[in-house]
Amino acid sequence: MIGSIEQKAVSFLKNSNAVLLPEDCYTDMKYPKLLPLMRFHVDRYSVPGLGYVMIMHTVTKMGMELITTSFMPSECVDLPYLLLDAMSMKKKRCVFVEYYGCGMEELSDDALKDVYDDYCGLPDYEEKENWYVKERMPYSLIKTGDTDDLVCMAADSVRAYLGSAASARFIPGYGEKLRSFRERMITEGNPSSKTLNMLLKEDGARAFMESVIMPLKED
Repeated sequence: MIGSIEQKAVSFLKNSNAVLLPEDCYTDMKYPKLLPLMRFHVDRYSVPGLGYVMIMHTVTKMGMELITTSFMPSECVDLPYLLLDAMSMKKKRCVFVEYYGCGMEELSDDALKDVYDDYCGLPDYEEKENWYVKERMPYSLIKTGDTDDLVCMAADSVRAYLGSAASARFIPGYGEKLRSFRERMITEGNPSSKTLNMLLKEDGARAFMESVIMPLKED
């Protein structure tokens, strides 16, 4: 499942004229370093008219595989921040399509709502309560169930999001709201906090959030 979602996301990025950024110290990471239990591969893209996209593929010795895809509207266009997570472990499958408006009242999200209407009937995934859950847009999709359905849901979500970016417009003041939301994700915790702090320590995790997961143009 993870490979299929990653391939489709990369294909849609290429169709959006995304540019793969050069490799750096974050491209391939492992934990622990000597006898790694977890390995991470990170690709980053610059997307005209949107901002930046990060794809992090994680595999573990325990048989768990994850992909975290962060779509940061760094050009301050009228789209929510999108965090797409998918996890596969034995028979367990789940995909989180998380949209965050970051306090903006008006967004170009009709296409995203249409995808929600198509997949809202899939089984909900039971997750723990966290502050950011209440910040999600109501058309976010937190689902489990059939692998093919989850792959289609993820693919259609990415397609709709990148398609909307083609006609998105600049919103004054959005940059500060994105910065404030990012700071909350760092200080109050995010879905990857424990893993990043373990891998990079606290200061390294902050740098990773600011330069890789949620970069802004003026950083």
